[in-house]
Amino acid sequence: MHYSEVAAVMGISAWTAYALLRELERAGLVKRSYAIPSGVRLGGRSRILFSPTATSVPVAELADALARAVERFAPIADAATAARVYLAETLHEANGDLTLHLGFWMGRLEAAGRSANEAMRGVLESGAVPAAKIQTLAGMGLGAELARLGRTRLADRVVGTVTRLAGRVEEAQRGSDAALGALVEAARATLASQGNSGRRAIT
Repeated sequence: MHYSEVAAVMGISAWTAYALLRELERAGLVKRSYAIPSGVRLGGRSRILFSPTATSVPVAELADALARAVERFAPIADAATAARVYLAETLHEANGDLTLHLGFWMGRLEAAGRSANEAMRGVLESGAVPAAKIQTLAGMGLGAELARLGRTRLADRVVGTVTRLAGRVEEAQRGSDAALGALVEAARATLASQGNSGRRAIT
């Protein structure tokens, strides 16, 4: 549909609706096409139309899986223990599940405290593309964990997981941003629902 139709349904300006649809397009959730209205002479102005992408990504299911991963890793006070648990789980991961990786880094950022949580929220609410948001969160989490892990073989192994995550994100981006966009939306939903949870750290 045309963005003016979206504007009419939502009760917002046409330009605001257009901006929202472009954001969804960058996330891979809608696609843009051009059509010349019937009856218009050759060379007439085309209309910009938006439609949902063919791939439907279940954001609610992703949010549930992501929340479980965050809840698993955030309460672990000791960085080395958290890293070992994470590395052990990635050994059994056969399908390249990005929710486990993003959930780990979100959990460790949550464990780092309020300022890290605010920084995480800022990244998720920024105008960056989904792939950049995911890689930024992983980089932030890595920086926080390396300070606690020190120069160890365990730290080197954790660095390797971020490198592999970057490759998987880039591969997913080449196919379609829809899955990455849905994962970012799931991350935002998870952060919103868990912002006031107040977990107790365990060792």
